[in-house]
Amino acid sequence: MATLGFYRKIRRYLEIFRVFVKYNLFSLLYKEIQRNYVSNNKVTSCYADVENQKNAEKLRLAFEELGPTFVKLGQIMSKRPDLLPQSYIQELSHLQDKVKPLDFTRMIDSFEGFQCTIGGMDEKSSKRSAVDVDFITGVFDEFNTKPIASASIAQVYEASIGGQKVAVKVARPGLIDKINIDLSIINDLKPIIVKVGGFGKKINFDEFLDEFRELLNKELDFRNEARNLKRFHENFADIDEVRIPAVYEDYCTESVLVMEYMEGTPAKELSKIDPEKRSHYAHLISSSYLKQVYLDGVYHADPHAGNILIQEDGGIAYIDFGAVGIIDGELRRNMLNLFYGIYKQNVDIAFEAFLKIANINKEEINVRKFKLDLDDLIAKQNYGMGERQNDNYAKLAMKYNLALPSDFSTLERALVLIEGVCLELDPKFSIIDDARPIIAKVMLQRYSPFRAAEYFQLEGDKYLEIFKNLPQGINDVIETIRGYRIEKIEEKSRQLRRARIVDSTAKYVFVSIIMAASAYLATQPETSISNLGIAGFIVALLLFAALFIKNQ
Repeated sequence: MATLGFYRKIRRYLEIFRVFVKYNLFSLLYKEIQRNYVSNNKVTSCYADVENQKNAEKLRLAFEELGPTFVKLGQIMSKRPDLLPQSYIQELSHLQDKVKPLDFTRMIDSFEGFQCTIGGMDEKSSKRSAVDVDFITGVFDEFNTKPIASASIAQVYEASIGGQKVAVKVARPGLIDKINIDLSIINDLKPIIVKVGGFGKKINFDEFLDEFRELLNKELDFRNEARNLKRFHENFADIDEVRIPAVYEDYCTESVLVMEYMEGTPAKELSKIDPEKRSHYAHLISSSYLKQVYLDGVYHADPHAGNILIQEDGGIAYIDFGAVGIIDGELRRNMLNLFYGIYKQNVDIAFEAFLKIANINKEEINVRKFKLDLDDLIAKQNYGMGERQNDNYAKLAMKYNLALPSDFSTLERALVLIEGVCLELDPKFSIIDDARPIIAKVMLQRYSPFRAAEYFQLEGDKYLEIFKNLPQGINDVIETIRGYRIEKIEEKSRQLRRARIVDSTAKYVFVSIIMAASAYLATQPETSISNLGIAGFIVALLLFAALFIKNQ
């Protein structure tokens, strides 16, 4: 098995090398990315640069040819303006994950264990030891073995259960092994990628790869997508115009996802309806997406035009929830404050929010210049027409060399996609128009008495515990202070005792010297000197006795 894995890896190495040579990527990546972006820190923001656009297109085509690992790698790189120039970011965001479909007989392996999850089978079916085409088609009322969509990760089939039309998403067999080989190769080449791309100083490449692996793991397990669908279905349960496919849980496995079939036309193919309806759909898409971001805190992370269906009754449907973004409370609050500052055209509010998002202090940037640029961004957001605005945040951050959190970059890319879809529908579209009611609603919720009551209810036990322990806490503080004072007094006493001992010792030594000198003089033959010695000895003896009595 180890030898087989080794040969598979070598074969994949050769395949990657062939594609890189075909598109001349070795020289292109070093020359374009290193020269224009990393070495000189010059970011080409003009997407009209024809030469850069052609080179970026070569990279996109190579990634599409190399399959799911590189398609997903390109998609996650398109969310990171700190990795690539703007022309490459734009091109990689258009990655198409379409491949030639496999015959259904080759997809059967992905149904392994499928019979264990399905309830209500007859005894004959439940005893079947192997899964085959007849078994799969027999589980459903109808099953069309010709796929209606084919991508590098999965194929989608049309079927029906209980008279209801369903979509069956089936993972391509052997996919995990291939992706693991690709990940191993990328890990082998990591030192070269970091050195040639110069990413070591820009980002933590290990963290980037961990984020990439996590994304793949989530998308390869269709149970994650099933949970995402249920979550979004609940979030939009009260909004009739926005539809999320329902999940048939009893038919879902790690490799098979069965969900409600959504009728509709992809937003990218909508061109023959009147402008008023197009404008309606644009505002419905943007308002529903802003709800996901600012109200729900969980959003569709890949909302390109193919994943949004326009329905004839005036509604829309979101599909393909393999990639979902989640915003924590702090980032959502800061982003809302940023959007609120832009909406109110208040530079100071937007400035403070932007600094919190970037996690920097005012001392680290030129405040006056930054505010002037931010004011220009606010003017474009409020008065610009027919142009994208959401990528201006990344451009502003890059201009001042600010590192925005990856969650913010992911969300910004999603907002750019949504904005692009809406502008295609309505050239006069401005996302700020749909943001105003959402901002107002969030602000009302944030400062409503009900939210305050809910907060105190949730935090009540914590505060109760604090009040219960307050007397003991105060007592502990008093005891600590008392102990500190006693310790200081004892230390002072020790110092005084040491001083007295030193003083007493000095006095004893002095008296001893007098006694010794007097005794010496008392032994001299001359009477006067001898008498002086005797007198001195007696005085010294009295002093010694007085010292002894005093120290008792």
